[in-house]
Amino acid sequence: MIRTPLGRIEITKDEKKVDCTIRRVRNDGRCPELNGRFAVLIDYIPDGQEHTVSCCIKGIRESKSDFIEPDERVDIKSFCRETTKLSIGLFSDIPDEWNKTPDDIMDYWTEYLKNGVQYHIRAGAKRAVYPFGIAWIEHKSEENEVQTSHGADPTIWYDEICAEEKFVYCCVKQEIDKWDPYDFFPEAPSNEYDGESKRIVRRITVSSLTDEIAEAVAEVFSESFGLGEGFSADYCRDVADKIEHRITKYENRLKNKR
Repeated sequence: MIRTPLGRIEITKDEKKVDCTIRRVRNDGRCPELNGRFAVLIDYIPDGQEHTVSCCIKGIRESKSDFIEPDERVDIKSFCRETTKLSIGLFSDIPDEWNKTPDDIMDYWTEYLKNGVQYHIRAGAKRAVYPFGIAWIEHKSEENEVQTSHGADPTIWYDEICAEEKFVYCCVKQEIDKWDPYDFFPEAPSNEYDGESKRIVRRITVSSLTDEIAEAVAEVFSESFGLGEGFSADYCRDVADKIEHRITKYENRLKNKR
């Protein structure tokens, strides 16, 4: 999880820990002084029930120095303690269509909490990826403190990071399915290893090298199928090398198109 100067960030669904993807986001020209900037993605699969998905600072107490910074497409809550300012952002529940209400077209509504922010997902919601942005600066001033609200705005990076996650997942899935360590195919359904592939993606990035990927593959398959020599990092190195090669190949192809 993400550790900040104000406490540890907790991501929960219905007040219970939930699997999520966490990515460090580079500072840009509008927020060059940030000490931390992260993207959090929750892949929400509907089940016909209402749910809450929250991003909070564990153990922090409410203060008069806390305030909200809503914008047209994003809701942000900021927390100030001494010289540190931390902001958490999420998609706004205000619809783009001026003549519609949130109940008409939005699958969720948002809420500011004492220690964070929260999506309330409606019972009829469709599958979606719900984001949170987190950013902080440790030596704030009147001039630079606005950088955290920009850094925590998920609308800035959402499309790019989701596209990157999708392409990394495709690379992992293709190689894991070809590896098929238990010889499940062709009898097994095509999604046999999808759960393992998704969990591997949460533990690596587009720039991960073979060693890191091998550790992730070994950990995930050991969790799924039990510990043993068969799923050591060394055993998984060959498939990890192929995953890295495939990611690098596609990444270079994307760079050439830009």
